[in-house]
Amino acid sequence: MIMTSLRTVPSLFVGRRALVEAVQIDVNDRQPGRTAFTCGACNEPIHVADGPEALRDVVVKCRCGEFNQL
Repeated sequence: MIMTSLRTVPSLFVGRRALVEAVQIDVNDRQPGRTAFTCGACNEPIHVADGPEALRDVVVKCRCGEFNQL
């Protein structure tokens, strides 16, 4: 699994992007081609996807309260 850090953004820049609430994920999942995205503020894994294309128009709200985007 590839680990990729997201960058934090102010909540007012969510705009037309879909807002996704972060959930607890299993980073020990060894499926090839999957990417685990981490919060830019607290560095916790917050989302798993097949690649960065899945997060082009998405903002992920971490459990720490920060908003993250690709």
